[in-house]
Formats: sequence, structure tokens, C-alpha cells
Amino acid sequence: MSQDRQNHTSDTGCGCGGEDAAPAPPVRNRFYPGKSMDVRHWYIEQSYHRRTAATLARLGLGPGVLCGLDVELGTDGALTVFPGVAVDGHGRLIVVDERVRIEHPNQPTDCAGHPKGDPIQTGTVVLRLCGHECGAEYARMPVVDCEVREECVPSLTLERFSLRITAGEPDPVGLTAAQCAAIFPTRPGEHFDRREKIADTVEHDCGCVEECLALATVTYDPPHAPDLDAVTARPVVYSNRVLFDLLMCLAARVDRCCADTTAPPRITGLWPKVGTGANPDTWRAFVAEKRLEIAFDRPLVDAAFDAPDTWLGLWQLDHLGARRLTLTRAGGAFTRVTVPVGGEGVAYTVGLQSEGLLTSTVFVVGSRVALGGPPRAQGPDGLALDPDLVGTALTATDRNTLWALTPGAPRDTTLNTLIDRAPLTAVPPFPTGNGTQGGEMHVFTPFPPPTLQDEEHAPRLLRMWPEGGVRPNRAGASRFTRRPRIQLTVDRALTDAALAEPGGWVRLFQAVREGDRIAGFRRLELGGGVAAQPEGESPAPAESITYAFEVTGAEPDGEFLLQVRSSDTVPVPPLGADAPTLALDADFLGTGLDNHTLFSIWSGDRHPLPPLPAGVLGTRSTVGERLFDGNPGGFLHIAFTVAPG
Repeated sequence: MSQDRQNHTSDTGCGCGGEDAAPAPPVRNRFYPGKSMDVRHWYIEQSYHRRTAATLARLGLGPGVLCGLDVELGTDGALTVFPGVAVDGHGRLIVVDERVRIEHPNQPTDCAGHPKGDPIQTGTVVLRLCGHECGAEYARMPVVDCEVREECVPSLTLERFSLRITAGEPDPVGLTAAQCAAIFPTRPGEHFDRREKIADTVEHDCGCVEECLALATVTYDPPHAPDLDAVTARPVVYSNRVLFDLLMCLAARVDRCCADTTAPPRITGLWPKVGTGANPDTWRAFVAEKRLEIAFDRPLVDAAFDAPDTWLGLWQLDHLGARRLTLTRAGGAFTRVTVPVGGEGVAYTVGLQSEGLLTSTVFVVGSRVALGGPPRAQGPDGLALDPDLVGTALTATDRNTLWALTPGAPRDTTLNTLIDRAPLTAVPPFPTGNGTQGGEMHVFTPFPPPTLQDEEHAPRLLRMWPEGGVRPNRAGASRFTRRPRIQLTVDRALTDAALAEPGGWVRLFQAVREGDRIAGFRRLELGGGVAAQPEGESPAPAESITYAFEVTGAEPDGEFLLQVRSSDTVPVPPLGADAPTLALDADFLGTGLDNHTLFSIWSGDRHPLPPLPAGVLGTRSTVGERLFDGNPGGFLHIAFTVAPG
């Protein structure tokens, strides 16, 4: 990475120090007739001008980029540094006159550009620009003293550069928040001597700062792509022209940002209710109306309401994955939120599919607003919405992933773990906001299933034996081996037709092993369902009915896959024997198999499936879990292992 390593064959240290560590008075030649100008005096003559210019640049301008020196991260992971000019910590001018490509930016180097240590796999590295002098135009030096050999020495010094990679975070650029708070008052009307405050807060070191300039950082976080930041760590020296333009822009906004005491608009209400405020009645209404209502404490510019996708999002999360729902602006009276006096509200129709909601379903409502909006308030201040409110445990990476989803697109099944990080115990109360424009809100709304006492419901699957996702104890395994059967416990009776022909809606398969992989599944025959005493350690729920189905053709031990498909499409659906005659409510996703594989196994498709790895069965236990979601019909798949003895 060094442009010329000829004079830097070892790491001599890259920090500041030496003659620049403290101020020294300038020394210049004083001429008189016949003065002998030897090497020392010529060095003093040159050094006087160089040190004076460097000291003024270091203490007056400060170190930083003057122009150019952009950094790009290629798709192959290499960095490219473009030409530009900078002032280093000594005050010396560094000119980069060509593009430089760094093939392996995760490899730390010494100040000569040689690899130093192991490559960084996870963490942050800093790309630094350093001054680098090297000799040129070598010439023969004549003999000037006894016992001195002739040798070639450089007759010119090239002021070049080198690029260095270091591990860790760069030093902060500019004043910290604590220093700013110490200089500027937070209470209106506070009087103080600003010059004294600045003198007490800002250090005035005479020595140089870090010799090398930080141009960019690259953060590695597998399996994500490397993240380049060429802004935060880079010190920049602004020209007088740029500073003047910035001052003029600030002057034009003083009345808006300082004299105006109006607070930015906030969200005062959201429906459906969030966090623990939701209940079954809320969700029945939400699923039926498919409507989202939001109230604000100030009127907002209407145009933002017609294009909500840039600042408002609604996501459906469950153990199958995540999808972003469409939001279409809707009219009508606000029946779910109260619009405050002087404020306004907006309503949206949600592209929600009522079928397929699971007991684990959680909806996340999010709002991201930039400093200038949209949305922003009506009136001369035009302040952006202040939506700040943290109501989930989703990380910044999680939220970025959700915002990247396209509204209305199919569920992303790779995001099935986000549901585990979405809820918190409670959501902070409204209104939103931290007092400044822009920000981010993310809150959750759980889907509480109806209770068992609800009237007019479909039959519900309450428990099963053997339990899914667990290995039966020795007694349970022995009972299954001696008399193979499965049991389904429901809260009310099923029709005789469904019990007589269970193969249309419930099927049991035994895995066929080849080494440590599953080569296929063999379907086992099930006898008709008959009322029986429930197996298992815990008692069956009160007023429930347990049906046993004898299993034929099972090996004495192995892995078993059970599927229940309850819908009008099966030959004889499992309907309730008494009114209402709705299909059995059975919903639980207890294996790691995808829908296509499960259907291929169910239908006995002759197209062979690829061998399945170990661990795809029995991923979720049914112990203590709810096996229905409150809607008629459903789909359940679980696995269990039997090992006698």
C-alpha cells in the first residue's frame, strides 16, 4: 500500500512526537560576506520556511481533508482511494495524485504498509492517510573526509504518501456532546462568558495530533456485507468560501430554528391498540375492518398522507416469516382514535389477509422520519414529525431489514426469528417524541387468541399424544411400542364421518433413515377415531374429548411426522358434531420443513425429495403451547421420536 517502501523497511512508529511535540522558536540563517553555506545551514534555510508553514497550517487550519480523497468500497471488497489533498497532524501537505486500490482492507498494516497481525474477520478497521518521504534522483556523493567511501545518495526528496490500515474505532472528530453542552446553555436566559466557557472546554494543545488522517472505516459483521463509512471519522478542513456559505444558510434559518419555540408534531393515538392494550375484541374488529388510524397533535401537510410507504410501515410477523402490508389512504369518521383539539388524523386500509393468522402473530407499526420530513407540520415552521418511541426489542439491523421489504410482497420466510425479538413487556405511552424533529417509532401489537369460553366457535385442538418436539419418557415410549396409536384431544365432539375416515385430514409418517440423513417418509395406516382415556402425565382439560387412532405398520422406534389439514378441500373435513358445524381449529408449526416438502410428503408425490439433514424435525415442542388460533380450519405439523428402553 505504500507508494515507495525504499526508505521504510521497518515499522518506525507512526505517532507524533519529537521536534513537533512542543513549540520551538524559529531559526533562520543570518548572512554576511563570505558566509560558508554547508549542509547544516542549507537545512536550516529550508527548514525555517517548511516549519513555519506547517505550524500555521497545523494550528490555524487543523488537520483534515482539503479536497477529494473519496473512498469507495467495491463489490469485491476492495477499497479505492481517489486523488485529493490533505493536511496531516504535523501541518504538512499530503498530495495523492493517483487512484490507489487496496485489495484486502481487513488486513492491518504498519506505517510502512506491511501486513501486521491477522486479518480482521469481525469488527472495524480504519483507513488512514500518512505522509511519506522518499528519495529520488540518486547521485554520487564525492569524498569529503578521510576514510569515507564514495556512495550514491538521493538528491531530491519526494513528499509522497502511504495508506495504513489499523484495527479498532477511530478517534472522535469535533467536540463531544458533553463539551457542546458545557459551552452552550440549555436553559433560556442563562448568561455566561462564552469565551471563558470555550477556553475551559476546548483544549489548545501546541503539539501535533495523530500524524495520520482517518479517511474511512469499514465494519465487518458476517454474514452481512462490509459497511463503509467515509464521513463520520474523516476530519475535513473547510475553505473560507464554504464556511461563509454555511454561515449565510445558518443566518437564513435562525428565526426558524431558534426563535420559533413551537414543538414538532407528535403522534397522540394509534389503533389498533399497541402492547398490552390489545384484547380479543380489538383484534376481531381489526381483522374485520382492516383499518389503521393515527392521530397527531398538529395538522400536517396533506401530501405525505397519500404516500405513506416512505415514513409509515405495518409488518406482520410470525414463526413463518415477515411481510410488509400495504397501506391505502381511507376516509370516514375516526371511531378508534380521538383527534386532539387543534390536531388531525389519518386512516388507512390495511392489505391484511384474515386467513392464516397464527397464535404467534405480532404486528409491528413503525415510522421513520428524516429531519426535514415528510411528514411535516403545516405553517411557517414546517417542522418534521417527531415519532420517537421504542416499543420493541428489534435491533437497528432488524428494522432496516423490515423497511427494505416491499409492501404487498409475499412473506419473507428467512425472517421467521424476528418474532422472538419483537415484543417487550409493555409499550411506552403516547404521545411520541423526544422534542426534536424526525426520529423513529417501532411498537408491536400482539394477536391475543379468543378464550376457550367464547361461544359459537369451531372445535379446537387442545393437546395431542405423543407430544410434538419431545421424546416420550420410558413409560410413554413403551406404551406406544406395545400399542402404537396417536391421540387428539378437542374441546367438543367431531362428526362420526370424520372419525371413521381420518386419513383425509390427519396422517402419520415414519422417517426412513440413511446414515445421518432422512431419505424419505413412509405413511402409516390410521384406524378410526374412538373415545379413549388420555395418555400423558398431565390431566386432560375439563369437558374435553380425547380420540385415539390406532397405528398400523410402525417400526418399534424412530422419528414420526404428524400432519393435520383441516379445511373444506379435504375429502371428509373434521367438522364439529354439534352446531356450529365448523372445521377443526388446529394450527401449530412444529417442524423445520417448508410447505412444499410437507405437501409432497402428504400427497405421496412420486418425485423424490432430496435427502433432508438432521435437525429439521421436532424443532418446536407442543408442551404448554396453544394449538389453535381462533379461526375455523388450519394446518398443524409436529414431529416426535420414540426410542424404547
